[in-house]
Amino acid sequence: MQLSLSLALVAPFLIAVVGCSRSTAGPLRPMADAPPAAAPAAPAPPPADDAIALRAEGPAALDRLLVRYAALSSDGARAALAATIDQVAAQRYASVSGLYWYTDLAAAQAAARAEAKPILALRMLGHLDEELSCANSRMFRTILYPDRAVARLLRERFVLYWSSERPVPRVTVDYGDGRTLATTVTGNSAHYVLDADGRPLDVLPGMYAPAVFAAELARIADQAARVRELDDAAWRAAMLRYHQGAAKRAAQQWAGARRLPTVGGKLATPAQLEVAAARAQRATISKAYVEVPIIGHLDLGVDPGALPADDDVRTAVATQLWQLTPEAVLDPAARALIESLLPAGDHAAVLARLTRGILAETVLDDLSLRPQIRARLLDDLELGATPAFAALNRFVYAEVFHAPADDPWMGLLSTTTYTGLPGGAIVSRR
Repeated sequence: MQLSLSLALVAPFLIAVVGCSRSTAGPLRPMADAPPAAAPAAPAPPPADDAIALRAEGPAALDRLLVRYAALSSDGARAALAATIDQVAAQRYASVSGLYWYTDLAAAQAAARAEAKPILALRMLGHLDEELSCANSRMFRTILYPDRAVARLLRERFVLYWSSERPVPRVTVDYGDGRTLATTVTGNSAHYVLDADGRPLDVLPGMYAPAVFAAELARIADQAARVRELDDAAWRAAMLRYHQGAAKRAAQQWAGARRLPTVGGKLATPAQLEVAAARAQRATISKAYVEVPIIGHLDLGVDPGALPADDDVRTAVATQLWQLTPEAVLDPAARALIESLLPAGDHAAVLARLTRGILAETVLDDLSLRPQIRARLLDDLELGATPAFAALNRFVYAEVFHAPADDPWMGLLSTTTYTGLPGGAIVSRR
């Protein structure tokens, strides 16, 4: 879910875009083949000594804390322990997901070898244990990771690792009367699946509906197990067949889902089609032309990357492709966490909009963005080259997310729009 903000539109307010604070999980120390971590901004308060020691102990310490957390009844005690759990897990809301994340790729690789598992490597803006990380990562830790099926899959079949692409831009709106709003501006994230040697197996860019995310990761984990013991040449050949097969399967899936049903010229749900068909059966010939709506189809064409920017269309495509409806998107645990973060009031409209947006985003990410990444992986493999994490990540951010590392303003500084402000609203360059 990429957010954008026109600086010209918020000129009446005081805008402050700042970098992220340093992760409480400790510094990122990626290996040479990992994308380099961004330089940290001002450090956050350090975690308590016991949290540092428990984090160094690893997932077993987190498991003990989660058992203690489940046994507590006092809200105050639970909140205090939840803060420690987040520090030990290196993830905000880890008391809900129960997931332990490495922030050192070498340590993640060692764990992956010891446990014979692939690595799920989250690349993001900001840090996963901070409140104001990028929008994608906030969706992951409140929608994906708390989902019980997703969390179980991640714990059982993957070693988890995250790293920061760069600090996430933040924006503060000061109303001048003591009220302020603070959020983040722009930012996309991707889940890479790496083997224990750091070789990329596959990538899921952006936000996915939990059921689709889990199904895709299970498929990738199966492939990781099949190629784990292969030598380099055999590994490349097997991964080439895997991605060729995935591209063919995606094309076949799209061919079966690109025609959306309509009733009276408008997109129709299965329930609406059923009603229309029933009316047609009941109608007599003499009055059919008056009472029976026209049932037809909207053909979206052969290129799934050319989908219209219409959430109704994309939601309908998601229903066709994955048999998902907005009502089935959220796990109860994720729904409870989301509602706890919302302002007081009727949450039904917010949740309805959110779940439809998740389905629309899943379609965009899987049908438009992911094929671009798969094509890059196929290019490497067809040339007999082994894909590299760092090079693939540079491609994803530059060519797929359109946020290249050499653009320090991440597309937020316009050179073609007049703001009426000196220097085009730049307050400082560092």
